[in-house]
Amino acid sequence: MAVAMSVALDQRIDEAAKKVEPSVVECRRDIHQHPELGNREFRTSKLVADKLERLGIEVRTPIAHTGVVGILRGGKPGRVVALRADMDALPVTEQVDLPFKSADTTPTSPSCSASPKCCRRSGASCREPLCFSFNPPKKVRRKVKRVAQR
Repeated sequence: MAVAMSVALDQRIDEAAKKVEPSVVECRRDIHQHPELGNREFRTSKLVADKLERLGIEVRTPIAHTGVVGILRGGKPGRVVALRADMDALPVTEQVDLPFKSADTTPTSPSCSASPKCCRRSGASCREPLCFSFNPPKKVRRKVKRVAQR
């Protein structure tokens, strides 16, 4: 019986993932086409905050200049589970020929995989409190932790 429940759960997760996949891909490509260097992620942080708000997630911004924290209050009290994603791009020229390559004419590339992380994190869920942390450069972790603990 446990195996059947596990298979049914896997199928429900697969179905739910397939429903949101086009939206996640669109979001990822949008962020990829518009990379922003650290502490300049104004467009990206607005996109992330807007998406979280549309999902009914409490949003706190700006955190450490351009960071975004989303808090999803679960049905049970407990420790906070945090999912973190970087938003900053690197100051290098992207050398790929993809339809969604960076549209930025300056040497800026989302090579650090910020775009897929930002989009995937907005699809997670949990019964306990969940903190979505979309960070500018990595130096802001302590500030995000303080916000999540409030």
